[in-house]
Amino acid sequence: MSDTYEMTLSVLLPSGVGAGELAELQWQLGQADHRCGAAAEPLLADCGALGEAGDGWAVTAHREIRADEFPALDTLLVGLARLSGVQGPLVVGQLRRPGDGAAEPLVVRRGAVEWPSGAAAQER
Repeated sequence: MSDTYEMTLSVLLPSGVGAGELAELQWQLGQADHRCGAAAEPLLADCGALGEAGDGWAVTAHREIRADEFPALDTLLVGLARLSGVQGPLVVGQLRRPGDGAAEPLVVRRGAVEWPSGAAAQER
């Protein structure tokens, strides 16, 4: 049985994000009825928001995840980092084991999610 973790996401996106990317984020957040050609379920349904923030957008979410969900979340988190326009490593959120006091950062670097060492070891 996989361990569970609390994942919190917070990513600022520039105003130039395209309508298609915003629609995809809305679907992932459960804010859209359907996604063309997709059979998968939204990864952040009913646990997050996409809203205007200054001159751009803010994506926030908080949900419990299992270590076996890391591969599915990789694509979403890497995509958020790409859309942010930030060059170099980007902290997209944090991961914490329920009951633990300290959370560890979720970092996207060079097109890959760096899952915290203890969490990544659980998936292996």
